[in-house]
Amino acid sequence: MKKDAVYWAERAERGIYWAVGALLIVVAVIFLVFFIINGFPLYFKGEFATATIKLFDQALLTLMIAQVVYTTVAFLKVGVLQVEPILVVGIIASVRRVLVMTAVVSGTAGNVGATLNFRQNMVEIGLLSLTVLILAIAIYLVRKSKSFLSSDEKLREK
Repeated sequence: MKKDAVYWAERAERGIYWAVGALLIVVAVIFLVFFIINGFPLYFKGEFATATIKLFDQALLTLMIAQVVYTTVAFLKVGVLQVEPILVVGIIASVRRVLVMTAVVSGTAGNVGATLNFRQNMVEIGLLSLTVLILAIAIYLVRKSKSFLSSDEKLREK
């Protein structure tokens, strides 16, 4: 009886992962279509800066979703949650926010009374940059530990 409950719980978990993965793929496609419909006309209107910012924003958001889908599929294949793709999502999210904040800061340059907002935005950009650095170091350490573990296993085989 207990074995049947575990079996069905594992099946339900896999079903949830498949459903979430499929839903994320649909959302990523919707984001791309949404940008094509709403973003590209901005280029034809001559609003190159706004269109480019939206392009980066949507493209990076789509990459984040794709990376989460990759993590979900990898979990379904191997049965183990991988850390590295999650860290990559964090880097993409931080870079996306830095790009948007940079555009906001450059758009408010020269405005009277924008000094406080400028400082706050610069602090946020600095913290996001630090976050990217920390996540990159974490990815390096994860890769280093994988190579260390694989070399340790090779030594045990000898």
